[in-house]
Amino acid sequence: MNIVGTVPFVMGPWRVDPTCDEISRDGTTIKLEPRTMRVLVCLAERDGDIVSVNELLDTVWKDLVVTQYSVYQAVAVLRRALGDDPKDPTYIASVPRRGYRLVARVVPAEPEQITASPQTESAPLVDAACAENPEVIETPSGNHDRLAAEQAPVEPGRLGSAGTNGVAVQPAAWSQRAIVTTVVSVLLLLAITGAHVYWRRGGERAAGVPAAIHSLVVLPLENLSGDKGQEYFADGMTDELITNLAQIGSLRVISRTSAMHFKGSTETLPQIGRDLQIDAVVEGTVARVENHVRVTAQLVEASTDHHLWARTYERDLKDVFALQDEIAQDITEQVRVKLTPKEHSLLMRVHAVDPQAYDAYLRGRYWWNQTTPEESMSAEGPSRVHASKALDYFQKAIAKDPSYALAYTGLADSFLQLGASGGLPLKEAYVKAGQAADEALRLDPSLAEVHTSLANIKFLNDWDWSGAEAEYKRAAALNPNYATVHRSYSFYLVAMGRLDEAMKEIERAQDLDPFSPSITFWLGQVLYHARRYDDALRQNRRGAEMFPENAEFYWAIADVYEQKKMFADAFAARQQALSLGKDPNVPALGEAYKRSGYRGYLLKAAQILELADDPASAAHCYALLTDEARAVTALEVGYNKHLYAVLFLRTAPELDSIRSSPRFRDLVRRIGFPQSSGDQN
Repeated sequence: MNIVGTVPFVMGPWRVDPTCDEISRDGTTIKLEPRTMRVLVCLAERDGDIVSVNELLDTVWKDLVVTQYSVYQAVAVLRRALGDDPKDPTYIASVPRRGYRLVARVVPAEPEQITASPQTESAPLVDAACAENPEVIETPSGNHDRLAAEQAPVEPGRLGSAGTNGVAVQPAAWSQRAIVTTVVSVLLLLAITGAHVYWRRGGERAAGVPAAIHSLVVLPLENLSGDKGQEYFADGMTDELITNLAQIGSLRVISRTSAMHFKGSTETLPQIGRDLQIDAVVEGTVARVENHVRVTAQLVEASTDHHLWARTYERDLKDVFALQDEIAQDITEQVRVKLTPKEHSLLMRVHAVDPQAYDAYLRGRYWWNQTTPEESMSAEGPSRVHASKALDYFQKAIAKDPSYALAYTGLADSFLQLGASGGLPLKEAYVKAGQAADEALRLDPSLAEVHTSLANIKFLNDWDWSGAEAEYKRAAALNPNYATVHRSYSFYLVAMGRLDEAMKEIERAQDLDPFSPSITFWLGQVLYHARRYDDALRQNRRGAEMFPENAEFYWAIADVYEQKKMFADAFAARQQALSLGKDPNVPALGEAYKRSGYRGYLLKAAQILELADDPASAAHCYALLTDEARAVTALEVGYNKHLYAVLFLRTAPELDSIRSSPRFRDLVRRIGFPQSSGDQN
């Protein structure tokens, strides 16, 4: 039933009178602040439909510029006044990430339903949170910021003032004695309550206070620019906020890949919280008009969908780094984490950037990120194209701002990807990547990303084992939540034969980025190299379920089946992997298997791989055939080409049959691995 403007209506046992800003039931009247009443009327007028937060802002606060937090507080006030439970609502239901709707039946009030004079003595004391009077800060340019107030969330049960709160009990004509008695009682109650909260602070948290926040995810910021072409900008701002927060060692911050998994998701925040095992969610919006940026961020308790904090920020694009640092600082204050002096200094850096350089950098990162999830693990296809586009934008960023360290880091990453995908000769790619990384390090030695790039170069190209490990450790110290460094360090540790340490690193990476295909894949590989075949099979099957179009998991499943002597299953998995990659050799390999079984299949596969210049994979096949001479010859070809695949030969199970070969042992010696407790050679 439609309710209009000032018409009184009934909602369950409550009578609502918009003209008086009052709600009444059972002889008790509660007076609401006008805007709190207008929120209730807006919901009633929509007759059960969802009303977004922005619609409520535009309707109720159209004459003011305030934050979305005002809506959250007004709804909280209404719920307390109505005695409504947000977890099991009778009146106002939250629709996660969309708005609110009235679930109670609403009908116009009949004249005879007018209640008697209110018995204010029995009226409940209802708290509010300044929903009517939010602070508004004017920016230097004269524009109003839709936040400005650093308002703390209201704690249920805290006493409020009728003069400033969103709701008040209608006053009665009390005697002086009653007033004195009440004041004394209230003071006593406050003393008892304060002592109770103080007493419990050392143990469990007081009722109504959000639980401690030790982990969070930054969900993709919503692009409000009205231009889909600005999506890269919103994603880039999300990335930078994740990176800033990830520098805090005492806070677990979910990495980008897993955060982006929920872009456009219809999952509720509690569901996302359960998926990621996190305490809180940061979400918000970003709007860009030319060189002006506005970001609204809010912190939400994941398990309850309870809004804890919100704020809106405005800056010129040249000050975007200061904006990102300020948001991260504010969030750390809200989650009450203790920063080390180093972490504090990282969040307090003052720097400006050329707007056009920053725009080019974000476009470069956008294209770089298109190489994930599946393409980043492949040496073919769109990965090369995307890396080339990314490289072009990073170079444009550097041309506009030669002191832009992050752009050099992007340049190094792009060269490495082009080398891996065949877009550049491998040696040339490593040289150029190293030059870019060195320049980034000179400009800003605090970037974990550049230390990770340098570590990868030292490990995969220079074979500088101690130098690589030092850079991995430095990167992890600078950004403990950087999943990429934990994954890359795990690569290194497997090659060094330190499998227990490798497992700890890849498990840490997965904890930070559970929806990353490359991390999911490498966890299975560590289990495989550790000879934990049943665990590896379970992990790879899980990866294939999560990423059914990713052929890498089927290759990994086949590897495990081979070690378990389940060759029919290994054949099926390899054919599935080839089919996903649209490999033209599927029929020929199928015929070889039909004629000569799995040995025939492996022999045919080895011949195809040698022709395709993939000696490491050919060595895999020859070793399974116990053809020591051909297997070691293929590995020596890989060694001469400086292929990183030969770095894992000390722990690869498929090479166990040739480990006693003098030629194999000599190859291990020439690579120059350091000795490890798990060294099998």
